[in-house]
Amino acid sequence: MEAVCIFNPVAGRGRALAWRRAVADACRAAGLAHRELVTEHPGHARDLAEEAAGNGARLVVAVGGDGTVHEVVNGLAAVALPAGPALAVVPAGTGNDFARTVGIPREPGAAVRLVARGRERAVDLADVNGRTYCNIAGIGFDAEVAREVNRAPKRLPGPLTYLLGVFKILAAYHPVAVRYELDGQPFAEPLLLMAVGNGRFYGGGMMMCPAAEIDDGLLDVCIGGDLGKLETLGVLPRVFSGTHVRHPKVRVVRAREVRVLAADRPLAIHADGEVVSESPAVFRVLPGALRVLVEPEPAGQLA
Repeated sequence: MEAVCIFNPVAGRGRALAWRRAVADACRAAGLAHRELVTEHPGHARDLAEEAAGNGARLVVAVGGDGTVHEVVNGLAAVALPAGPALAVVPAGTGNDFARTVGIPREPGAAVRLVARGRERAVDLADVNGRTYCNIAGIGFDAEVAREVNRAPKRLPGPLTYLLGVFKILAAYHPVAVRYELDGQPFAEPLLLMAVGNGRFYGGGMMMCPAAEIDDGLLDVCIGGDLGKLETLGVLPRVFSGTHVRHPKVRVVRAREVRVLAADRPLAIHADGEVVSESPAVFRVLPGALRVLVEPEPAGQLA
């Protein structure tokens, strides 16, 4: 059986490639033949993961950040989940929110060791307009911020880059009238944003969906209503602690399917921080769709 190891050479300012030897050693310890592949352009990790799954790989190791994981998961989803390869993640990016959510050590050396001794955990994925995602997707203000962040040079920590994007977009943005459905129940109201969470975090530790569980078969939908600019600035720092959900114009609901039917204007949609399409949108949960290597259960604890 084979492990396919996908390295993103630009993740973490080149940090991913520093782990090639350690990953190779971990594969050998697990009794796995392995191949090392290095991405060459955006979207390449998706293609490599799809090819690995199609060729019957037992394990795909993603060495990079959340963008790398997002691409790899979309490659695996294009073939067969959850029947395809398991996923191991060596978090070598700037945000590493998927590792934070799932329980993968965020120190790369500790994460590498899971290739040999980790246990498989089944976790949910989600989908928006045919694009699979791990963490959080969104529509409206945060998608426009994601677009701005992706244009910016990767010189600053993830949260700081995100905050700078917030200030730039907020200057001209205002809530938009939106019609949407949560598991078929209709709503219509002005929204600043709607974040549809499979996991809790995005943007390098921003806890947009603080109660989300990645294996409960549900999406946590954080709805920011008719928030003005000063209200938005007041709520924003609270996202890091998850206490923004206490604001009277913010609420969180759970659903298996979210449909954004119409808005006053087309709204950008992001998935794991990548702008993928515009409204209308359909978000769906994919229960137990991914098997990922995490820490073993403590001795004496039942799995």
